[in-house]
Amino acid sequence: MFQKFLTDTYGTTDIVEDISNNQIFLNRDMIKALDLDLDDVQEAIVNEQIAYPHISKAYTATTMASVDFTEGIEALLQKGYNQKRSGDIILVNDPAYISYGKTGSTHGSGLNYDTHVPLLFFGKGIKQGHTYKKTEITDIAPTISALLGISFPNFAIGQPLEFVFN
Repeated sequence: MFQKFLTDTYGTTDIVEDISNNQIFLNRDMIKALDLDLDDVQEAIVNEQIAYPHISKAYTATTMASVDFTEGIEALLQKGYNQKRSGDIILVNDPAYISYGKTGSTHGSGLNYDTHVPLLFFGKGIKQGHTYKKTEITDIAPTISALLGISFPNFAIGQPLEFVFN
């Protein structure tokens, strides 16, 4: 279905370099050679993908780089977005749906069943306790840095988890 869309719209499927981890990576050299506008191609593919069964949301890299998402799955996607390494289109499947081959499995959907994992801190100075507060992966490195009394890593965006110190 997607291959037909690409051929009908652009005359080739070569504008797509790879599809991996719910991301579509475009062949920017081919897009340039065909004298196409990258933003227009991204938008057209998002509009096509969102019409497919089991795709609940789709975003362009331009959207991820320019809109500040503060909550929901969009915020999680944005926290994982890297301008140099992420795809040109980011897809979100319906809950519990995996578009995958006949063998193996995957993870990383951003939904509770893929993001709810144990987080343990123990050692000298850490009191026994627990929390029901939602924690973020981005808070782990700052928390460990604070425990060790060292600077946060470069590009760390999280904050130390206060409950670890209380």
